[in-house]
Amino acid sequence: MPTTPQAETDNASSAAAGAGTPTESPLDRFARECRAGLGRAREALPAILAVQGARTVDNTLVPYNQMLVDIERSSALAGLIHSVHPDKSIRDAAETCEQEAAAFVNELRLDRELFDAFSALHTTGMDADTARLVTRALRDFRRAGVDRDEATRTRIKQIDDELVVLGQQFSRNIVDDVRHIALKDAGDMKGLPADYIASHKPNDSGEILITTNYPDYIPFMTYAESPELRKQLYVASRARGDRTNGDVLVGILKLRGEKVKLLGYASWADYATEDKMMKSGKNAADFIERVARTAHRRAERDYAELLRYKRKHADRTANRVEDYEKSFLENRVKAQSYSYDAQEVRPYFPYKQVEQGLLDITAEMYGIQYRPAAGAEVWHEDVRAFDVMRGDVKVGRIFLDMHPREGKYQHAAQFTLRSGVKGVQLPEGVLVCNFPNPRTDPPALMEHDDVVTMFHEFGHLMHHVLGGQQRWIEQSGVATEWDFVEAPSQMFEEWAWSHDTLKRFARHFETGAVIPEDLVQRMRKADKFGIGLQTEQQMFYASVSLRFHTMDPATIDMTREVRRLQEKYTPFKFVEGTSFHTNFGHLNGYSALYYTYMWSLVIAKDLLTPFHQHGLMNPEWTFKYRDKILARGGTRDAADLVEDFLGRDFNFKAFEDYLTSDSM
Repeated sequence: MPTTPQAETDNASSAAAGAGTPTESPLDRFARECRAGLGRAREALPAILAVQGARTVDNTLVPYNQMLVDIERSSALAGLIHSVHPDKSIRDAAETCEQEAAAFVNELRLDRELFDAFSALHTTGMDADTARLVTRALRDFRRAGVDRDEATRTRIKQIDDELVVLGQQFSRNIVDDVRHIALKDAGDMKGLPADYIASHKPNDSGEILITTNYPDYIPFMTYAESPELRKQLYVASRARGDRTNGDVLVGILKLRGEKVKLLGYASWADYATEDKMMKSGKNAADFIERVARTAHRRAERDYAELLRYKRKHADRTANRVEDYEKSFLENRVKAQSYSYDAQEVRPYFPYKQVEQGLLDITAEMYGIQYRPAAGAEVWHEDVRAFDVMRGDVKVGRIFLDMHPREGKYQHAAQFTLRSGVKGVQLPEGVLVCNFPNPRTDPPALMEHDDVVTMFHEFGHLMHHVLGGQQRWIEQSGVATEWDFVEAPSQMFEEWAWSHDTLKRFARHFETGAVIPEDLVQRMRKADKFGIGLQTEQQMFYASVSLRFHTMDPATIDMTREVRRLQEKYTPFKFVEGTSFHTNFGHLNGYSALYYTYMWSLVIAKDLLTPFHQHGLMNPEWTFKYRDKILARGGTRDAADLVEDFLGRDFNFKAFEDYLTSDSM
């Protein structure tokens, strides 16, 4: 890795990049490399502030951009490694490095001299991207509190630093709190797929342990016939973090509340939404209510069908369905009413085939190729690296860390390792997921929901790489409004539902037979069942996210509020013994903005309209989407990008049709 990357780098980073010395331990090597970028950034700041004479792009913005590149060299590496590295000592070191990088960024946001330097820049004569960079930077400085008095700036800096530490603690407590239930014998596995049973052998005590990790949890909640065991696993999962994260979350909410009062906002919700497409907490609340109203009738139909099935097949006197019964009953209703059982499609989705199919499809869509990245350093033997090529030109690198292990981030996400900066460095992104592992549990059959998740997260990865060819790092990749970020990934889920795309890779792991078109059609029809309940569930999550950031954190009874909101937005009663808010990781990263997922889905459904007309693999439209949405990164407002692609403003029609129509 070059010390000062003035030319575009061709070498990928890793958990411990750099040559090192023969006597240097992996921990010391990582600590040195993680702080290297931060050290360069600190050294660069005085020269930026000391510029004499007129402020220009060359003497202010270019070195500032390089300083941000160097900061990211530390912060992005630390953020990834503390989530994925198998060595706890290195994860802990990464957490410390992340804190140091965040503290320096917080200093920059409150640096009056740096703010004055930006204020002295004249945007007249600048190209549009550069003028946008300056305007946005000045806005963000003010939102950070740079124009407040010294005492206020000092307190805001303290708050920001404390929030980094508490946020890390909140996330770490969730990752580390893996719980399980113990089954007495194989009879308790009734209803589960054969390969799942085969991969869960009794331990030395004769017990079969089922953990709250997704590869264990989701199939068990979907297929296990024992309602009592499903309830036990549900409670175990929803209680994670209850011993530690309640107090941590109160601390986070109090600090956020104090900060926005210092900045003059009524609530954190108003502050967090101000620079997003949504613009205000009230608009977000109104949006949640609008979606909930639209979904309600369909949700009532979904729930009534679940209850009818339960009364007919399990309990004639039942008067309600519990949340921990939902996945199991949905699967049974789909089998009975739509001739579809999720187990029927699993044999068509062995992990290796899905991965290769996804690479092949995106290569064709975007005119790129994937080449195994020879010599790329990785942090675990399961991680694979590919260079993304356009002909003979390398445009980025991706890492796939796709299988669970102890201490690893438990969900699915795309992590930035490098944001692309034209002439400086190529984008590098990491897909972190928890799917069955073909190395340890062949054939590693995936649920179709897992396939959809994989496509979703790969959508983020493509946005990061294809949008990572900008001059300014703050406009690179997914650096657009936060409530638009999910739209490209949600849109790409559609490619996991089409027989035209699935037939390219979905072959039975034993017979090699291509997935039948009628099975995909049944799968799509069955998927329409339950979308009302799923949408209401998302509005429950969004309302928790928003309400926790509008209420007084000193007096909020979080469990009571979760109970109230769950029973307001969904037909499912709160289950005693659960503590959803202490394992709702988005309360840290997304804070008040969980509505983003549904807002982005509104846009995603509209973005799909030309593909429904012209075909998902139509190169005219895949290339147009690549060039007008993904490749532009954060160089324009999201609404303008969408208008440029669609030829009109986006609207709710496609989304509302999706929620209310029985058609696919």
